[in-house]
Formats: sequence, structure tokens, C-alpha cells
Amino acid sequence: MIETTLGFRSLIYRKKQYISLFLICFFGTAISLFSLFMSRGMLDSLNEKALVYYGGDLVVMSNNHSDRFIPDHKNMIEKLKKIMPSDAVITERYDFSAGTNVSLYYEGEEVLQRVIKAVDFEKESYLFAKMNMTEGNAAIEAGSNKILLSAPIAKKLGVKCGDSITLYLRTLTGYINTVDLEINGIFSDSSVFGMYTTYINLDFMRKTYGYDYDFTNRICIGFPERKGLNDKFIADLQKKMEKEFKMFPLVDDKRIFYDSEWKLSEDTFALIPLKSNLTDVKILKNAMSAVIMLIIVLLVLIINAGMGSTYRVIVMKRINEIGIYMAIGMKKTSIIASLLLESLFLLLSGCSAGLVISFVLCKIFSTVNFSFIPGFSIFLTKGFLNPVIYGSGLFAVLFSIIFVTLLAVFYSVYKCVNIMPCQAISTNE
Repeated sequence: MIETTLGFRSLIYRKKQYISLFLICFFGTAISLFSLFMSRGMLDSLNEKALVYYGGDLVVMSNNHSDRFIPDHKNMIEKLKKIMPSDAVITERYDFSAGTNVSLYYEGEEVLQRVIKAVDFEKESYLFAKMNMTEGNAAIEAGSNKILLSAPIAKKLGVKCGDSITLYLRTLTGYINTVDLEINGIFSDSSVFGMYTTYINLDFMRKTYGYDYDFTNRICIGFPERKGLNDKFIADLQKKMEKEFKMFPLVDDKRIFYDSEWKLSEDTFALIPLKSNLTDVKILKNAMSAVIMLIIVLLVLIINAGMGSTYRVIVMKRINEIGIYMAIGMKKTSIIASLLLESLFLLLSGCSAGLVISFVLCKIFSTVNFSFIPGFSIFLTKGFLNPVIYGSGLFAVLFSIIFVTLLAVFYSVYKCVNIMPCQAISTNE
């Protein structure tokens, strides 16, 4: 108890002496946690874009050489409903690789399309609610000719919501087909996920291209109430599916399945987790995480080195005080404890203030619309940064600052108390 009182009173008494140490801890903690929360939110936003683009957390694909056609997909969906947890949303999609055969026209302007994603907007409403819409919405009924268009393509064509444009494509039988489409919504360009992509109603696209009403080449499985799926959960689903279907092994990159499909027998299926679809942006995610981690590590090291070295000087200047403590019979462990508690109070106050300021900074930055920055929308939610409080990361940063700094302080204090009391008292502070 006496150690706690001594430590706290000493900190209050020498507050001017410790103001620089407080500021080091304060600013370092604030910037570290602000960077951590912002980067976590940006990566979460990127994952949300990927969920919309790929249709959910899991995708079932076939190796069928006819546009990856999934035969009897309705029966497959019924079996999947028995395999999947009750909170799973299972939908069908038709991903149409447009190549150079599909264009959009409006008053003489032409834009080629890379991918047309035919979806069930009603069943996937939980996904499209996450889209960054600049105009309109994704409330598109079954069989409708309404579409969702990316903002850069809308700008290039010079169109807005409610305008009619012409879709030009070569059908399954080789004939040229042109159909009128109405723009129901315009979404912000997500660069990797969507710039040259159009979302269209599933039944309408089947009819337009010439496929049967039940053609599907993707079965998408989403979990709206869950924040990502762990590897064990996915592996368990894979094992259950292997009892019902001929399955390709789980892979970290879907291209492994693509490269192997010609060697497989017909109707072999693959369960593709979201991360296996994100190989193309994995480098971006890793690079971003590495940069943020480097910033945090450097700031933590600055705090540790700054506070550790400064505190060593302060302790050396207080050696006379330490000698008096020893002369009156105070144990070395009590002296060490009081000085460590003094530094602990300083660290806790600095970290607490830094934590509060990091929340304030996150709140301020989350009110700024950054959609004006080209290509940055991939990291935004509704045009804004959406910081995420990362509990384990928060604990790791605070623990690193406090624990490592206390070790440095302990080393300095331990050296000072291992001298004779008379020698310590004779030293001028």
C-alpha cells in the first residue's frame, strides 16, 4: 500500500518533470491506435466489396466445361440447405464473362463490359445494402430489365438513374441481340470489384443470352450475421459436402481449381471461400497491413526508447532520494515497486488519454466523405471511412507499450538500488 501511495504522490509532485514522458506516450498511443482502427475498417470495407462481387462468404462452382453450368442446381441447393447452418443465405448466380462481345450504348457512346453478374436482388438484398450508391438503389424485382452500373461507366456514357441504355451482345446461338436496359442504381467505382461490371436480374439475363430459365454457374452462400468464417468451420462444411457431392479439395487460390478442372471428371464441384477469391488483392491487403504494422511498431519503439532512456536519467538524478529510503530501512523491493508503480501510473494516464484521442480522431475522419479520391472507394463504406475497434490489436499495442517500457524502467531502477545507502545519500541529485 505504501508503495502505491509513494508512487502516486511522487508522480503528482514531479508532474512538470514528467510532462514530456506523458506527451510521448500520449501521442504515440493515439497515432498507433488510430492507424490500427482505420486500417482495420478499410480492410473490412474491402471485404464487404468482395462479398457483393462474389456473392457471399462461400461459392460453389462446377468444372463443367459449358460455362461452368451446375446441373440440377435446385436439387443441390436443397441439399445444401440441410448441410449449412440455419443462418446461411443460399442464392444462385450467373456470372457472364463478357469479353469483347458485350457493350453498352447510349447516344453514340460505347463502353465494353468485363463481367455481367446476373443475380437475385431480393435474396441478396443484405449484400447490396452495403454498396456505395451515388444514385438510386438496388431494389430490382425479378424479371426486370433494370440494372446497377458503376459510376465511372455512367459518367463515360453520360447517363443517370432512370435513363435507358442499349445492351449489345452475341447470344448463345451466335446471333446478335440488343435489349433496352433501365439504370436503377449507380454505384461508386470499387476498382478491383466493379468498374467494368454490371449487375442485372438473373432471369432477365438468362432470357437475353438464350439460356434455359434455370441456368446457373454459381451457388453463393452468405452469412449476414457473421463477421467472416474461420478455417475450421469451412473445413467442416467441406467434409459434409463431400458426403453428398464429388468435391475438389479446399484450396487457398481458386486458380488451382481452374488449372485442374480439365483433369477432373464431369460434375466435380469446388467450395471456394472468399479468401480464395481474393488472391489478386492479397498483395494489396498484405502490403497495407505491413505498412500499418511498421508504423505501429516504430511508434511503440519510440515510446519504449524515449521513456526508458529518459526515465533512466530521472532515476539517476533521484539516487539521493533512493539512498534516504534505504537508510530509513525501506526494502529494495519496496523501492523498486514504488518507482515502477510511479512509471505505471504515468503509462496508464498517457495510454488512456491516447486511447480517447484515437477515438476522437476516428470519429472526425469518419465524417469526411473521401469518395472524391480516385480508386479509394474500395476502402470506403457509403463513401466514408468506417473505423473498426480491433480488441486484440488494441490489447497488443497497449501491452507492448506498458510491458516493454516497465522492463526498461525496472533495469534502470534495479541498478540504482544495488548501491550502499551512504553512497547513494552522498550523491547530489
